[in-house]
Amino acid sequence: MSRYLRYIEQNEKWRGSKTDRHIIDSFISGYDLIYENDDHIPDPDAIAEFAKAASQGDYDIIYCDEDVVRDHQRTNPFFKPDYSPETEKSLDYISGMVALKKGHRADSFYTYPRDRVCHIDKVLYHRRKERMLPEKKEADATPFVDKIPGKLSLIFLSKDHPDMFERCVKSVKASLHTDDVELILVDNGSGDGARRRYNEISSEYGVRYYLRETEFNYSALNNFAVSKSSGKVLIFINDDIEVPVSEKGILERMALKALEETSGAVGIKLLYPGEIKIQHCGIALLHTGPSHKLQGYKDDSYYYGYSDHDINTLAVTGACLAIRRDRYDKAGGFDEKLPVAYNDVDLCLTLYEKGFYNICLNSHHLTHYEGATRADDRSDREAYKRLKDERLYLISKHGDVFDAGDPFMNGNLSPYALDFDINLPFEWELAGMSDIWQPDVRMRTGKHIHAAIDSFEYKLSDAYGNEDFYEARGWIFREGLRKMEPCVLIESDGRCIAAKAVRMRRADVGDAFPKFKRSADSGFIVRIPASEMEEFGIKGEVSAYPALVTKRRKIYRSDEECMRKTAI
Repeated sequence: MSRYLRYIEQNEKWRGSKTDRHIIDSFISGYDLIYENDDHIPDPDAIAEFAKAASQGDYDIIYCDEDVVRDHQRTNPFFKPDYSPETEKSLDYISGMVALKKGHRADSFYTYPRDRVCHIDKVLYHRRKERMLPEKKEADATPFVDKIPGKLSLIFLSKDHPDMFERCVKSVKASLHTDDVELILVDNGSGDGARRRYNEISSEYGVRYYLRETEFNYSALNNFAVSKSSGKVLIFINDDIEVPVSEKGILERMALKALEETSGAVGIKLLYPGEIKIQHCGIALLHTGPSHKLQGYKDDSYYYGYSDHDINTLAVTGACLAIRRDRYDKAGGFDEKLPVAYNDVDLCLTLYEKGFYNICLNSHHLTHYEGATRADDRSDREAYKRLKDERLYLISKHGDVFDAGDPFMNGNLSPYALDFDINLPFEWELAGMSDIWQPDVRMRTGKHIHAAIDSFEYKLSDAYGNEDFYEARGWIFREGLRKMEPCVLIESDGRCIAAKAVRMRRADVGDAFPKFKRSADSGFIVRIPASEMEEFGIKGEVSAYPALVTKRRKIYRSDEECMRKTAI
């Protein structure tokens, strides 16, 4: 059974529920139901579900999710975002089946107020063939000099990386059409040699250079830079950004988008050097907090144009972010209580709360040499603690948004993944920490047990909300019918603990052992809290072994060599 069919089986219990006749009559008299006749397979519950939605508010537009019926089987669901005017402008995503209040026009779905549009997150429209995506927008070669009503302020932060900054500012200057621009650099304490070089670069490229010897605080430094600027549009640019030659005029394009009536912050797709993998194409609220969708994925077209068309997204990265000055002021600027992380997300959430739409221009891209100036916070315990504290502050400040969930990410999509998998998590994905015990010293070596331990490592966090733990993954099964559960034995300096594992599917093991019918279900995962390792005195060089355990906790180890060592 396909993943989508499993989703249908588990999540469409609402089908066939009764709706009062007067609700349906009221809907029919008040709305026109629009759909593409030659591409439509009628859904028996569509009118009733649209009528229910219409009865719950005063809406001008109501739309639903959709899929494709191929060979009499439902497939390829499109779980749509809530109202997203920029996405609609780029992708016409609302079309399919739409209820439009009588007297309203159907040719301007991206001009409605947020509270006048209702999204039904149920699949009620069934296409006979795939949805066709609009062509990707091509760059407009028209100069922007006469289009931008006001000065641009380009703001950079840099410390002890003058060569990187020079590459950045050189590409930025080469990309501009307009001369009505100011460039501002803030340095929070470079060494003498780097300062001299910054001064030389600033003189060559017309940059105003400010030295502020202080602890790094991204928010405070940018707020200071804004206080020294006079542009109508502010564009914040990391010193590890480079504008490709092919994207001439892109900063003006971002500025023009930021000047539109409903725009909040405007970001852009960022690719790692080599322009092969995505670093940023929009920030979504996932289970563990704000996350870069598709980060690390090959630059391609994903999920109905998300990654290569201009879209609304709850937040965009501050690595390159454009915003109107008056909207920056209205949002209160960057929150200086967020010195390192989430300050860009906070600004975007504030703008969203004030009724604006944040936009990511995924039809264009810049190059981002991410990580050149600062390590990933998740790689260091102290940095990760600060990251957690800042995330908790962000959540407390924007509790209503976090409670409601990301409006631009359909709840039927997985909150645990950076891609667009269906929200149908496996047991092992949601399993928390393992049950730990000290095993009977009389462990047995079981014959006909096949096993391997693929990894055993420390993790600060994972996508499922687990933190500060050791994780082991592998597979184990016993020939024959006797059923036992997997566990992992952790040994160190004469001490031993056992941790109960959770089963996971391993098709590769099934392929390797086709004679044994349970071999494909032999995978396991174990998560052991670091605190419990310390409590049991497990330290130094540690060995991990896969094993099987009975209901009475008799443990059988494989007689094969399948151990993994690590130091903790």
